[in-house]
Amino acid sequence: TPLYSSAASDVYKRQVWNMQLLVDEDEHSGLWNGDYAKTFFVLKPEIDAEKFNNRLAPFMNSKTDDRKKSRLFAQRFSDKYLNGKYENGKIAGGRISYVWLFSIIAAFILLIACINFINLSTAQASTKMKEIGVKKTIGANRQSLIQQFLSESILMSFLSLSIALLLVLMIMPSFNDITSKTLKLDWSSNFVITLFLITLFTGLVSGSYSAFYLSKFKPSQVLKGKRIISFGEEWIRKGLVVFQFGLSIIFIVGVLVVQQQMEFIQTQNLGYQRDNVLSFKRPNTAKSETFITEVKNVSGVLNAGRMWGNLLSGRGTQSGYSWRGQEDDKKYSFKSPIIGPDLIETMDIEILAGRTPSLEYQEDFNKILINESARKMMQLDNPVGMNIGYGDTLREIIGVVNDFNYGSIHTLIEPLIFRVTTRGNNILVKIKSGEEKNAIVKLEEVFQKFHPAFPFEYSFVDDDYQALYEAESRVATLSKYFSGLAIVISCLGLFGLAMFTAERRRKEIGIRKVLGSSVFGIVRMLTSDFTKTVFIAILISLPISFLIAKSWMANFAYGIELSWWLFLVPSLVVLFVAWCTVGMQTIKAASVNPVESLKDE
Repeated sequence: TPLYSSAASDVYKRQVWNMQLLVDEDEHSGLWNGDYAKTFFVLKPEIDAEKFNNRLAPFMNSKTDDRKKSRLFAQRFSDKYLNGKYENGKIAGGRISYVWLFSIIAAFILLIACINFINLSTAQASTKMKEIGVKKTIGANRQSLIQQFLSESILMSFLSLSIALLLVLMIMPSFNDITSKTLKLDWSSNFVITLFLITLFTGLVSGSYSAFYLSKFKPSQVLKGKRIISFGEEWIRKGLVVFQFGLSIIFIVGVLVVQQQMEFIQTQNLGYQRDNVLSFKRPNTAKSETFITEVKNVSGVLNAGRMWGNLLSGRGTQSGYSWRGQEDDKKYSFKSPIIGPDLIETMDIEILAGRTPSLEYQEDFNKILINESARKMMQLDNPVGMNIGYGDTLREIIGVVNDFNYGSIHTLIEPLIFRVTTRGNNILVKIKSGEEKNAIVKLEEVFQKFHPAFPFEYSFVDDDYQALYEAESRVATLSKYFSGLAIVISCLGLFGLAMFTAERRRKEIGIRKVLGSSVFGIVRMLTSDFTKTVFIAILISLPISFLIAKSWMANFAYGIELSWWLFLVPSLVVLFVAWCTVGMQTIKAASVNPVESLKDE
């Protein structure tokens, strides 16, 4: 049954009772404009989810006036993992974007392999043409020749499939380690049929050009030894080489950009200190001050603070503030985390003016702090001590903090208002470097003293920060392998083309050597055409790779600059690899004794 529930009546009663406990602990959790709890329910089988959402949409508006701009909707739980990003209430991507990305990369790598097959098949045309001419002379028609070449290509594809499946079985454990998954081959009928159709399609695509191209020549032309490779066909082959090497350059640029951005993320100054800060949640906030005091007394603990939520989520917004006494003020929406005493000091957030929350003043929600962006947006020169309106109450600005990243660096730093509370279920503890192990043991003892029925589950803020960019880290790792695979496949094709080019010009090379040409001169002659082709691939791929990199970087509010070397290095790498690939074959061809080259068949 699709998860969305409202289960049986006894379950409903337990849910109400648990919610009441939450409200007893924090009065604000019972407000309709809060987001303290996530709701899961199961729709009846006959209920249409879309129609249900249409009825659910205006529900919040009937409960509170603060949600006129908001729209409530339900999402199928099974869809949430891949489709977790929303814009204006509509699904706008999520992890599904990376599924599509790697699917496209896989398709391009398969296309590069098909291009190799086409290029090598047409390059061998001269060696097959006499065979084709003889077959046509003794009665073979074009249709039978097409069937022959397509069957060879399809057979090659299915042989490749068997090798690919063996490689997948060997590589799968390592792939699962990289992606933190437990993937395995699913031998269902749908999977087998899909794999069969992809392999068949690959065989038809890769063999079609050669089949229709080679089978069209007349026997008289072939057996008289007329030239069968036209100028246009040479350009088609070179165009395919340009395409595959262009893709290789784009892949390498992508790898470099992703790696540089990930390094930037690791070293970015967030405006607070995340190293050696432990984070854990309390099941309730009873005896909050006593608990914090005991945490601070643990050996190795430098400071401790509390808040609702965490600094990495970027969640929590609030509007309705008025600092100029105008209605338009209330339209502005502020990021609005809720913090307790010592949180600012624990995270080393810079205080620019005023003070931080303190137990001395018996702080409550009527005391707030703002960040520098909020001060500028509100156009306040000296906001400390100023009272601003919120509904029917006044809230006093007690301090101004420097801007910091509230949430991930995917989003810009926005105007922010800290609401103040003496409670908070998320405890942040600054630990002295080198004393983490002993401090954690003692912290667990304190936790069990107050909450004996609950496990002590903690994490370090730095690790949580890394987890924010887990998807990007995996993209960076997997992209390296995909790019390497694309380059290897492209070079295999180039190696084959160089081999057949050298074979076709074997007698020309022999004559040039007899007339005094050096090995270097012949190598330069043979590699010049390939060098020009790769240069064209570089010129075409660089602007495309720049646009793709720029588009990906648009997902981050803060990131690296797309420097020239990010595009120059991949170009030089591809050019060098191409030279080495072609050079090995051309040197071998140029070193052959002219006597061997000039022998007749």
